[in-house]
Amino acid sequence: MQTVSTKIKKKPDIEVGQLVDRLMRAIHSDLGRKAPAFDREKVGPAGGMVLMVLADNEPMAIHELVRTIARDKAQVTRLLQTLGTKGLVEKSQSPTDGRVCVLRLTCKGWKTVARLRYAIAETISGLLEPFNGQERDNLKMLLKKVFDR
Repeated sequence: MQTVSTKIKKKPDIEVGQLVDRLMRAIHSDLGRKAPAFDREKVGPAGGMVLMVLADNEPMAIHELVRTIARDKAQVTRLLQTLGTKGLVEKSQSPTDGRVCVLRLTCKGWKTVARLRYAIAETISGLLEPFNGQERDNLKMLLKKVFDR
């Protein structure tokens, strides 16, 4: 016998959507202005996203990366080639499935991620300047809740 779900889908909160969108655009814009100071490898926003996703998930199969960053495979392949040429990412065969390539950051890639993380933290700290310590702690708790489901 099938169970019918009794969950009612809530309407999206448009105001929250707009505020989060504005926050994301402010972060992106500020990082773009600061990029010459921290993006020594000239990876750009798309390359930075790949490096950050790999830092959170390595080792990671290429098809998982494609799905995670929602880019087409050809675009990701070109990005990986560029990042590989710069010595930031390395590919190898999966130990469990020889048909699958897995990606890992190199030592240089991890150093680049550290610079990216610092730049992101600096940007967000500036945007959250009006918050007191308790408000920042509350925001951190709420953000963790979003990603811990």
